[in-house]
Amino acid sequence: MKKLLLHLICALAVLAPQSGNAQSKYWIELADKGDLSQYGPTDILSPAALANRAKQGIMLDYTDYPVNPTYIQKIKALGIQPLRASKWFNMVSAELTIYQKVALYYLPFVKDITPVQGVSRIAAYLDEACPDVELTDTPERQLDMVQLNSLHRAGYTGKGVTIAVFDNGYRGVDTLSAFNHLFVEGRILATKDYVDNDDDVYAPCIHCRHGTNVFSILAANQPGVLTGTAPDANYILLRTENDYSETHQEEDNWLAAAEFADSIGAQVFTTSLGYYNFDAGEGNYTQADLDGNTAIITRAADMAGEKGILVVNSAGNSASRGVTAPADGDLVIAVGAVDQCAEYASFSSQGPRVDGKIKPEVTAMGRDTYILLPDGALARGSGTSFSCPVISGMLACVLQAVPQASREQVYEALIQSADRYANPDKFYGYGIPNARLMLETLGQDPLAPRSYDDPFAGGELLLYPNPNAGSFWLTLPFGTEAFSAQLEIFDIRGSKVHSQAIEFDSVNLPFYFEAALQAGIYELRIQDVANENRRYLQKLVVY
Repeated sequence: MKKLLLHLICALAVLAPQSGNAQSKYWIELADKGDLSQYGPTDILSPAALANRAKQGIMLDYTDYPVNPTYIQKIKALGIQPLRASKWFNMVSAELTIYQKVALYYLPFVKDITPVQGVSRIAAYLDEACPDVELTDTPERQLDMVQLNSLHRAGYTGKGVTIAVFDNGYRGVDTLSAFNHLFVEGRILATKDYVDNDDDVYAPCIHCRHGTNVFSILAANQPGVLTGTAPDANYILLRTENDYSETHQEEDNWLAAAEFADSIGAQVFTTSLGYYNFDAGEGNYTQADLDGNTAIITRAADMAGEKGILVVNSAGNSASRGVTAPADGDLVIAVGAVDQCAEYASFSSQGPRVDGKIKPEVTAMGRDTYILLPDGALARGSGTSFSCPVISGMLACVLQAVPQASREQVYEALIQSADRYANPDKFYGYGIPNARLMLETLGQDPLAPRSYDDPFAGGELLLYPNPNAGSFWLTLPFGTEAFSAQLEIFDIRGSKVHSQAIEFDSVNLPFYFEAALQAGIYELRIQDVANENRRYLQKLVVY
């Protein structure tokens, strides 16, 4: 008995350090963010992001402020290396040993520590004629199906709208002629690789073609070969997906990328990825987990929606198994796939969500969709990966045409324009949307071309916040040239109560205004001193 006990003690002595040093991934939720008075609006969001919020009447809130850097330093002092810090959820992710976990609980600012408990589908490369439909076997079909060709002819090509693309890399995008226009015109606003932690998203990894394929559907501009759904939009290219593994780290990557894209003014998110199964030991999502409230990537996508961003995601290639995360989100537009004849593609994830919510919301051409390969060759591929950017690009064109429209208004117009709106089902959702009907719903003549010589076309000079207490920020659409102006404020009786000269340029944007105004309703006038035709009027409410 004594010998047996000795062996047992020896075994425990060996096992204890192993279990104590074994690492598992956790989310460390923090209790607060410390002193926030040190931050001004432009310390946490760019002028473009502030403008996007102001347009929709969305105020800055607690979730926009960064995680307290002092807290992060104290976590590092325990020998813990944070993987990602999320301002939206005020948490830090990290691999922890049991001893580190215990030590964290002694830190007064640690609120909770939660263990992490879902496969990205890369489309495979694959003609039949459709009755009574022309151009079924050309790249124009994927545009024509959603009536996007007519918007392009009217000049609505996504100009002035910023789309953030989340994928596995963009090999060849920086060298292909189909994307030259983006680099010449400076419309790749930012790139970030959250897998390798650098800014090179074009690195020639063997698996980095999926993002290139998806991006070509959005941004290609190669006449006679392929025209994207929003070839003149601004883009943020983000690599969040690691093809060599399937872990919850990729959800953290997506969250970090989403917060970055929001901070610099993205108006549309497009993600052709979905999660439910992970590598051994990671923990999979069950159908019950895909409820719109469980997966961290879904919660992050919904948070982006709350901040006024149109979040578009592939429904998944899981057929009857259902949509994948984050397509299950309440504020996420899940996109299913149809073929060139507008018939349901058998791989497309079906709804509804576990609680009965209609999913996918809409469908677009995702079978035999025309794409570019990293070597520039035109090919055809299948997957909801490829129907997603059709819808994302269409929404960018609609936002260009109706820049004052809010996320909710664009979403409702999208749903109402779809061909099964009155009778949605689990295969098509509300059906295939119609871009022209969307513009009509939003009060815009879909065939009226628009001039872009006016710096306020494609966007407005925006005032944030409004109402306010007599101080506010003014900002202009991205890319507006500098000019000198006179700012005047008139009260409700038409009396001028304030006048001053201001300069709008890259240094003075956004322009901060502060004056001793009494509570009431005013008219704000901005007049270009060198161009009498450049003028802006807006109601100003002071409380």
